[in-house]
Amino acid sequence: MLTKKNKRMIRKMRKYIKTFPLTEREINQMVEDITGMAEEAQERNEDFETVLGKSVHEFCDDLIYSVGGSRAPGGRKLLRATSIYFQIFGLCGIVGSLINICFLNGERMHELWMLAYSIGMWYLGHYGEANCNNTEKIKQLTVGSSIYMIINLLIYCNEIIIAIDTGKAFLKASDFPLMIVGIIVDFVPAILYLVGARRNRPAGEQIEVENR
Repeated sequence: MLTKKNKRMIRKMRKYIKTFPLTEREINQMVEDITGMAEEAQERNEDFETVLGKSVHEFCDDLIYSVGGSRAPGGRKLLRATSIYFQIFGLCGIVGSLINICFLNGERMHELWMLAYSIGMWYLGHYGEANCNNTEKIKQLTVGSSIYMIINLLIYCNEIIIAIDTGKAFLKASDFPLMIVGIIVDFVPAILYLVGARRNRPAGEQIEVENR
């Protein structure tokens, strides 16, 4: 008979495992194996958490890697990595905008807009990192990334329209290469963020899509 502590740990592990794209049979088999380990640890009067040698989530990740490959863990890692990217660049933008507003003679409305944009970028990263293991937040993460890309698309379209209206030889303009770099820097991480979120869907939802 498992102790209350071990029962809570196994329930926690089962709940975490069910967020991965595994069949019900695979999930039940893993939980059965984990339960067996807990029972053996109790028979030896050892603490189950100590026997695992790592956190519950890390142990489950290793177990799922061996059974289901790296698909879902890859989604989590991709989402976490791009979230950190957004946080770093968002924070740099916030600091730069505050410096321009407080100490330099930049255009105030433009800097306030950049400050709001940078805060949004930072929050997108913060929210993604905080919820990269929470499949219940996948829709919010997807919507957030989509809104970010739409805003960037509108910004670049506006710049192109202004360039055309002013009679600029746009393709020959010196700032065109910088715009291409900006598009890559803005859109590639956002697309990877979106891919990570989509790959992080609950197990049942992913299996249903694959079976269509």
